Amino acid sequence: MIKFEIKSRWDASVVLFTADLEDGILPELQIGAALKIAVKAKANLDGANLYGANLTRANLYGANLTRANLTRANLYGANLDGANLTRANLDGAKLTRANLDGANLTRANLDGANLDGANLDGANLTRANLDGANLDGANLYGANLTRANLYGANLDGANLTRANLDGANLTRANLYGANLDGANLDGANLDGANLTLANLDGANLDGANLYGANLTRANLDGANLTPIRDDIWAVLCSAPAEATALRAALAEGRVNGSAYEGRCSCLVGTLATAKGVAYSDIAGLSPNSNRPAERFFMGINEGDTPETNPLSKLALEWVDQWIANMNAAFGKVAA
Repeated sequence: MIKFEIKSRWDASVVLFTADLEDGILPELQIGAALKIAVKAKANLDGANLYGANLTRANLYGANLTRANLTRANLYGANLDGANLTRANLDGAKLTRANLDGANLTRANLDGANLDGANLDGANLTRANLDGANLDGANLYGANLTRANLYGANLDGANLTRANLDGANLTRANLYGANLDGANLDGANLDGANLTLANLDGANLDGANLYGANLTRANLDGANLTPIRDDIWAVLCSAPAEATALRAALAEGRVNGSAYEGRCSCLVGTLATAKGVAYSDIAGLSPNSNRPAERFFMGINEGDTPETNPLSKLALEWVDQWIANMNAAFGKVAA
């Protein structure tokens, strides 16, 4: 028999579990074999050093791997259903087709991890680091990704139905064809994200940063944008006579949501230009790039028209609605 010790990542002199292995197991497979025995024995593997372990198709159901070091581990097809991976280090780990249903990955490090086709249904990824991770076709139905870092992550075709992405960082993330039906993106950063053909039906985008986001042929039907619309209407109430000028700018592609000044400028800048004042001099309206209306307009760039940018199309519709509402209520406030 071979005695194999699973040691602490923090102190190599601390042995967390000792497994009795059959003779003849290849050295590179011993750590995986020992881990399977430890999990079956319900051992506490908090802080275990499992660097580079080969755990292909391993059954790690309900395993306690809190703070474990799984850097570059091979977990292809592994069953981690209900596993506790809080603060675990999975940097560069291979989790292709792994089952992480209901797993706890709070604050876990998945930098550059491969989760292609993985099942993360209901998983908790609060504040997890998924910088550059590959989640192509992954199932994240109902997953909690509150304040998770998904910078540059690949979510091509991923299922994020009802996922919670409150405050998540999706800068430059690839969400091509992703399903975000009913997802919560309140305050999420989608700067430069690719949302081509994404389904955002019923999604909450309140306060989301859409600067530079590509929404070509994205489905925004039923998305909860009411707080953003209402904030744009509040801005228009500070410059009612200039609403038609904003409408014309949107229709003609003369809006640049990232600039307060210039021929093409943002919401406040466009109204100020029409009014003939500095963008900071509109009575009752202070420039604030963090307010929902201005963050929404950041997704509209010079040259974007209602025919080419769904955000421009929505903004034009909302301006038209506001003008119609004002004219109906108070007479001809705006032409």
